[in-house]
Amino acid sequence: MSTDQVQVQSEKDQVAVREVDADVVDVGDLKGIAVGDHAHEVGLDLYTQYEGYEYTFEESKSILRKIDLRILPIFCLTQGLAFLDKTAINYGNLFGMKDGVHVTSKQFSWFASAFYLGYLVSAWPGNILLQKYNTGRVMGIICFIWGIICACTAACHNFAGVLINRLLLGSLEAAVTPGLGLMTPLWWKLDEIPVRHLTWYSFNGWAGIIGGLVAYGIGHASGSGIPTWALIFVVFGSFTSLWGIIILLFLPDSPASARFLSQDQKVVAIKRVAENRTGTKNTKFKWEQVREALKDPKTYFLFLASVTAQIPNGVVTNFSSIIISGFGFNQLQTTLLDIPSSVIQIVSLVLSGYFAGKFKNSRAIMMFIGNSACIIAACCLTYAPKSQTWGRLVAFWFTGFSSVGFSLGMVMITANVGGYTKRQTMTAINFVGYCIGNIAGPHVVKGEEKAAGYPTATKAMLAGYTAKTIFHLMLGFYMLYWNRKWDKQAKERGEEMSENERAKKAEQIGMTDATEWTWVSLKSKERGL
Repeated sequence: MSTDQVQVQSEKDQVAVREVDADVVDVGDLKGIAVGDHAHEVGLDLYTQYEGYEYTFEESKSILRKIDLRILPIFCLTQGLAFLDKTAINYGNLFGMKDGVHVTSKQFSWFASAFYLGYLVSAWPGNILLQKYNTGRVMGIICFIWGIICACTAACHNFAGVLINRLLLGSLEAAVTPGLGLMTPLWWKLDEIPVRHLTWYSFNGWAGIIGGLVAYGIGHASGSGIPTWALIFVVFGSFTSLWGIIILLFLPDSPASARFLSQDQKVVAIKRVAENRTGTKNTKFKWEQVREALKDPKTYFLFLASVTAQIPNGVVTNFSSIIISGFGFNQLQTTLLDIPSSVIQIVSLVLSGYFAGKFKNSRAIMMFIGNSACIIAACCLTYAPKSQTWGRLVAFWFTGFSSVGFSLGMVMITANVGGYTKRQTMTAINFVGYCIGNIAGPHVVKGEEKAAGYPTATKAMLAGYTAKTIFHLMLGFYMLYWNRKWDKQAKERGEEMSENERAKKAEQIGMTDATEWTWVSLKSKERGL
């Protein structure tokens, strides 16, 4: 590509992105649109330099293949390792960790909660680090250190030691899933995001399968010199630290700094994501966008859905092994029988991501289907006769659908929220709810209820899944209502424009780090259902 190829647009259309150092931008008849500083908007220089260039379908596909091969695997393995190290305590519990560190069942529940207490405190600061500094370096360093801490769990021999270890582990992992969610729209277009986002999130399931098989193998090991439960932490943590070095070397900050892309390809990669109309990465933290996020009802629907969704998650991710063993299976059988739930999680995530990207306004429908499957599963666990061992086990496997609603909730933030700080704030609040639910969840599992099938836990799961479904429906109807209202208001003001005009102007405004509330043409395209 050369500068001669750049098509010159009208002066009126260029104002939105050329005057990025000003306090306001004038686009057509719109006045007073706040924008970010040019120096803080990643990729804006490439976008403005080649503003009129139109890339071809073949160029886009070529770039997409490169990004899928170089970036998506890093996201997938990072998410999988985060889940694996977090839930290693589940396998440790099965192989004698509780006796090894001399704690009671109630104290052991606090190990699961402590992780999310650390997560709660560090979720926002961790993502500010990713905003301010090179994401590859920050993520790589975090991954390297958390692997060391995970491995050091094997050296803990009492309640206080494990508790501090879990707090530190949660503090470091707090940047991973929210950070990957914020980084996803830097690389992929809107219609590409759902299946990619849910693909890397599905590695929670892959981690469950691999973790189960590794734990099964370690359970057969002999002569290691350390207890089986401790060896699990050493193996998982060591691999994570090695992976941190790989992230540090190979994960770029954004397409603008990706070494695997040529200069021409970087331009196309930036222009592809500019079409998302929500901008790229902006390194300046903006308090006005924080205030806007706090006024946005979407924030609170997603927050409440996260709280209620993660109470069951706190049960399943930390105590699946003892729930399955409670059906009458031994240690090694339990480890293997935990795998089908992960398979269901993977399949449900990838398929729902595919359909959400393929069919317009289908995200809320996919969320409802996933939530409904969980409600049915929890009903079977709670009310099916205790003699129906395999039926209740299959019902437990179908709780793997629970990830669909939560992950598509994150996609809604990615797809519908403009302004990097606003997205970051809504993501952080969403994960505050995630932490609250996961802190509470482990405490509904009561050891004395093992013979009865843990009825308190299964009833809490049923209540959580039901409430989550209600909040997701409220979110869907809210977004449908406002989409129609904004379209109607635009027509009444005579602001109707062609789809191409709307897309171009919204794209330009999005590249100035404007929020979706700032620009009516962007609002009317809020595709959240």
